Amino acid sequence: MSAKDDSFGSSYLPSLDETDDLKITKPDVVRFALIIIFVCGMIFSDITEIPTVPKFSVDNASLTQFNYTKTNHSLSYNLALNITITNSKKYIGLEYSDIQVTAYYGKTRFAFVTLVNETASFHQNPNTTVSFENVAVQGQKLVLFAESNFNKYSLGTAAGVYSVDLLIAFKETFLSGNAICNLKLPLGFNGTAAPGFQATKCWRRRYY
Repeated sequence: MSAKDDSFGSSYLPSLDETDDLKITKPDVVRFALIIIFVCGMIFSDITEIPTVPKFSVDNASLTQFNYTKTNHSLSYNLALNITITNSKKYIGLEYSDIQVTAYYGKTRFAFVTLVNETASFHQNPNTTVSFENVAVQGQKLVLFAESNFNKYSLGTAAGVYSVDLLIAFKETFLSGNAICNLKLPLGFNGTAAPGFQATKCWRRRYY
C-alpha cells in the first residue's frame, strides 16, 4: 500500500528541480516593472497630447455662387465642402457632441452649419480620419459689407477667386476648441465647380 501511495505521489508532485524553475527571480520582477512603466508612459503621453488634436482640414471645396448686391445688401452663396478630421491619438478615441462651421467673408459672418449635435454625436477611433463630404453652405443673407469688405469683394470678382474663412468649433468629452481654415475659392460658372482649389489645413485657434 505504501509503495502504491509513493507511486501515486511521484506522478503528480513536481521534483525539487522542477519547483526551482517556477520561482520568480529578481530579473523577472524588473522586466515586468519595466513593461508596466512603458505602457503607462505611452498612455500618459497620449493623454498629455490632447491639446494637439483633433486636426481639421478642408480637402475639397467648390464655390458656384457668390453674388453680393450693394443696393439691398444681399449675398447669395453656394459652397460645398469636404471637411476632414484626424485623430492622431494611438490609444484614445474622441467623442464629439458638437461640431459647428461658421463662414466669414472678411469680418462678416454670412453662414452657419451644424455637422454634429448632441442628438447625433459620434465616436472617432484612435489613429483614424473621418470626412464630412459635400457639406452644403448655401442660401441668401442680408449682410452689410464695410467699404473695405466691398473693395475686397470687387477684387475677388475681378480675379474669380474669393477668400473665405471658416471657424470650426467643436465639443468633445474632455476637450473643446476651435480652428480656422483660410480658403481661397475659385468661382465656378453655371453651377459647375472651378478647378484649382488647394487642400487647406486648418490652424488651431484655441483649445480649452
